[in-house]
Amino acid sequence: MSSNRPRILHVTECYAGGVSRAIETIVRLTPEAEHHLLWRGDEEPADAFPYASRHDLPEFIPNAISRVKAAVDDVKPDLVYAHSSWAGVFTRAVRLPSPVVYAPHCYKFDDVSLAAPLRVAFRLAERALAPRTARTVVLSPHEEALAHSLGREVATHYVPNIATLEPDETHPATGFETARDVIMIGRLSNQKDPAFFADVARIVRAQRPDVTFRWIGDGEDDRRALLEDAGVEITGWVNGEALAAELSRPSLYFHTAIYEGFPLSVLDAAAFEHPVAARGIPAFDELGIPQADSAEAAAVLVLDILEGNEALGRATEASRRLRATMNGDAQRRSLQELFAAV
Repeated sequence: MSSNRPRILHVTECYAGGVSRAIETIVRLTPEAEHHLLWRGDEEPADAFPYASRHDLPEFIPNAISRVKAAVDDVKPDLVYAHSSWAGVFTRAVRLPSPVVYAPHCYKFDDVSLAAPLRVAFRLAERALAPRTARTVVLSPHEEALAHSLGREVATHYVPNIATLEPDETHPATGFETARDVIMIGRLSNQKDPAFFADVARIVRAQRPDVTFRWIGDGEDDRRALLEDAGVEITGWVNGEALAAELSRPSLYFHTAIYEGFPLSVLDAAAFEHPVAARGIPAFDELGIPQADSAEAAAVLVLDILEGNEALGRATEASRRLRATMNGDAQRRSLQELFAAV
């Protein structure tokens, strides 16, 4: 970058949950850069948060593309940082005068629940846009392999996700106590698959009615009803101190998404010393996280952990390893290298 203080325009159409926390973490870790935000989403950026400017992103696709061009003309960024798939479209549909760094936050064509023609269509769209990408930010070896599958010319840069919350005196870590509580954090969406969480809850509670299941997040009414029918408590959207309060309660964190880049919620759970287990997906390969492929196998795994069996040791060790390898120092170094390289 040519400027003494790099100017970065962050673009997202889903400012909420993990994406908003990821952007805010980048801003917090790199105060030497001047950060601007072009956004829409379910959360309102805090007035006190140090964005140099904020711009609204329209919903209509052609208008969104035009708004990106106007924001680039206004801000004159050294780098445009596109967060998630649609932002990747808006920032690369036309060639911009600033280089575009694209963070898919998981590729849609990796969603195994989609019909094959749709997955092919999403892959073709990503492949067509790849040549207009200065760097693709990847969160895991699996996501890096997916990026390289789009073409030999795709340049990737690994930026480890990190926890967005840390325990403190008011909201201390749990010390890996599990109690009889199982939690999941995320939007009630197809990707996070609340139906899988509901199925596991039914199977576990049929054997152990004293085990409680909580979903920390919110979404459409039909997905809320599905979880409530299975006896799952839904907290609604919580962030900041309220989320830290939820994470201070001893519990097992069980992640049910059907595909991921690498979820911040898992790292937040690890930061608060929760044992971590997950549905078996490639994003978690080689990390030692206990996994299960079916709801029945997941119920067995959950009960083994809650009963303090061998699986508890693996879930606890996985949580410790995530905390040790995905941290602020590692992400800051990687971001500085990314900004210098583009």
